[in-house]
Amino acid sequence: MPAWVPVVAGVAVTIIVVLAVVVSSLRTGSPMSQTGRGLLPHRQETTAPAVRPGHGVVAAVAPKTPSAKPVAAIVTSRVEAAGAAPGVLGAHIMDAASGETLYESGQNSLLIPASNLKVMTAIALLDSTDAGHRYTTKVVADGFALTLVGGGDPYLRSTSSDKHPEYPSMNQLAQRTAAALKKAGTTSVTVRFDDTLFTGPTWNSAWPIDNYEPEVTPISSLWVDEGMTNNDPWKRSKTPALAATNTFVGQLRGAGIKVTGSVVRHKVGESDKQIAAVQSIPVEDLVTRTLEESDNSAAEVLSRQMALASGKPGSFAGGAQALEEHLRNMGAWQDGAAVQDGSGLSRGNRITAEMLSHAWQKVMTTPKLQPVANAVPVGRVSGTLHRRFSDPSTAPARGVVHAKTGSLNGVISMSGWLRDADGRILITSFLVNQTDGSARSWLDVVYGNLARCGCTR
Repeated sequence: MPAWVPVVAGVAVTIIVVLAVVVSSLRTGSPMSQTGRGLLPHRQETTAPAVRPGHGVVAAVAPKTPSAKPVAAIVTSRVEAAGAAPGVLGAHIMDAASGETLYESGQNSLLIPASNLKVMTAIALLDSTDAGHRYTTKVVADGFALTLVGGGDPYLRSTSSDKHPEYPSMNQLAQRTAAALKKAGTTSVTVRFDDTLFTGPTWNSAWPIDNYEPEVTPISSLWVDEGMTNNDPWKRSKTPALAATNTFVGQLRGAGIKVTGSVVRHKVGESDKQIAAVQSIPVEDLVTRTLEESDNSAAEVLSRQMALASGKPGSFAGGAQALEEHLRNMGAWQDGAAVQDGSGLSRGNRITAEMLSHAWQKVMTTPKLQPVANAVPVGRVSGTLHRRFSDPSTAPARGVVHAKTGSLNGVISMSGWLRDADGRILITSFLVNQTDGSARSWLDVVYGNLARCGCTR
């Protein structure tokens, strides 16, 4: 586990102090949900490259959690100083160390969470899977017939990248396969694919096809580049497993292996022999990228991995069942809540702000879950918070707020943790429904007020 993981309840807490904040704080503007093809109000907020340890980051160990507890009245006054929320509000703030509620408003209202559901998915995944676990994409052989087997790696690339050399690629797998074949004296094969790790529909019936096609790829345990062509979200394959296999076939031919026949779907047999494989980056790193970039496709793949690790089917339904089970076990589920996917794209999802806060407290007090605390964007530094807190009045939140954002039409959400001016860690959860873009600015003011708060007395 990274040395800079935050731990509460009296243990020394490590926070990020980023040099980039000084530069970025001079910039202005707020995230816009648009592409060159026009405004998409339902899209997740745009991102910027994350700043990670070793890349302009200076880590510093903060003092131990102060013994004096925050005062609810002071925290409440800080929130109310931002004015009335522009919409239907569900909010809950608690002291991470004691679990004491410091502010609440509509905290039990079942509201659409948008991408804050990804936090729940990530927590459940780490609750069921070791943070260092890797997912394997492999090639098995049955005589001269090869089968490409998808292992559910959301970030398998088509080719290796100098920018991200840590991500495995299909080209690496093709090269390793060709080397194994040549060593065995084989130069001609047929190729099939097995994407049966995941089951059920590849597209969620709760997602309007016309609106969400640029948001998410049909979910598969086998794809490259998240099913996109040239990383263009508007060019997503409807058959990503077949597209990935065709990429593999082309690369295998380029490595000197003759491929005959048509590519077909095939479930591998127990006697098939593995001849080559590549492994994903560790689960905690998959979680980091998914949360920083608010990646819908990756979140849905990880939801299915979580379901499988929890003994449920690797499907939308299995993911929802497993997520409810994990949250119930954590004491973070409320009757009436509903989950329809793992990314938060569905407008049928319903959770409460209090559920989010209890889940976050579990993160902050459970070592195996703490990669989630490190994974979310940092104010004015990384991910979907890179351009937030641009106004000088919200500057105290820069580098201090660690939170997941979310947005759909009429929905703005934000939850995570921050360290206030007294050094106390506050867990903050906000869901705003029936709103417009002004809720984002309102939340910036709220978080700025909380970050500058001397909330103990």
